[in-house]
Amino acid sequence: MKFICNGMLGKLCKYLRICGIDTLYSNEGMKSLILARKENRIFLTRNLKLKEKEGVFFVESEFLSNQLRIVIKHFNLADQLHFFSRCLRCNELLINVLKEDIKNFIPFYTYKNFNEFARCPKCQRIYWKGSHYEKMIQIINNLIG
Repeated sequence: MKFICNGMLGKLCKYLRICGIDTLYSNEGMKSLILARKENRIFLTRNLKLKEKEGVFFVESEFLSNQLRIVIKHFNLADQLHFFSRCLRCNELLINVLKEDIKNFIPFYTYKNFNEFARCPKCQRIYWKGSHYEKMIQIINNLIG
C-alpha cells in the first residue's frame, strides 16, 4: 500500500514513514493527484475540493493521532508496520550498515554507545536506535491504539 500526502498532511506523512509505510509528500495541488494516480498511490488530503475524486482518501480529522489511527485502520495496515525502516526525509528504504563504516559520520558518543545503524541510500542520512527509539514506538502505539 502506497500513499501520497498533500501539503495539509505533512506530519501524517512523517508518521506513516516512521511506521514503514511508503508515503510521499507533495504540496503541488493537482500535480500531486496526477502523481498519485501515475504511481498507483492513494492520495491523502484534507482538501474538501478533492474529497470526491477517484483515488482520494479524505482525512477528516485535524489531529495527528486521529489521522494516523484512521489511515492505519481504514487500510488494515496494523500488521504491516515496520518501524524506522524508511528515511524520514526522502522515504527510501533504509539499509543496515556496519558501525565501522559510519564512524566518521556520527558523533563520538553515538559511536561508543550504539551498535545498530542504518543509512538512507538516497540522501545518506544515518539512523540509529537511540534513546528516542523506544519513546517513538510507544507514542505511535498509543496513537494508533
